[in-house]
Amino acid sequence: KKTVQAKTATRRTASYHSMRMNEIRLHALKLLSARDYTAQKLREKLEARFGPVPQETIDELVRRNFLNDRRYAENYVLRRKDRGAALLREELVFRGVPAELAGEILAQIDWPSLKSALAAKIKDWNLHVPLKQRDAARLFRALRRLGYDEDAIQEETHQLIEKT
Repeated sequence: KKTVQAKTATRRTASYHSMRMNEIRLHALKLLSARDYTAQKLREKLEARFGPVPQETIDELVRRNFLNDRRYAENYVLRRKDRGAALLREELVFRGVPAELAGEILAQIDWPSLKSALAAKIKDWNLHVPLKQRDAARLFRALRRLGYDEDAIQEETHQLIEKT
């Protein structure tokens, strides 16, 4: 009699586990149908709702190409290219993209030179050369946020400041 009860309990546990995995998988597909996620962020979202998520669920989504960190990172960078490499690298890593993958994807992008970025900012902000110190400081901060080298920015903006 105990063996029958043990087998029934094992079947119930296996059935429950299977139903739970199916529920997690369906919810993951529902989330992924709305937008892309990194594997890490999707896992966090699923764990917030269901508790521990089996690795096999995440592996299946990756294997079936529903979940792809490279695709997520490439799309993210293309939509936010104007933010600059340094800021994008931080954002990608924060969103769960491995640092080496983020670096690889950012290295493929053809970033504008400092001179062309400076010229574009001057034009966008309707500034005129020679620049006032206040405007040069604004340009410096904007270009630094985009990830350009501080010394190079300083040198370029210094040439454009009005001589008093």
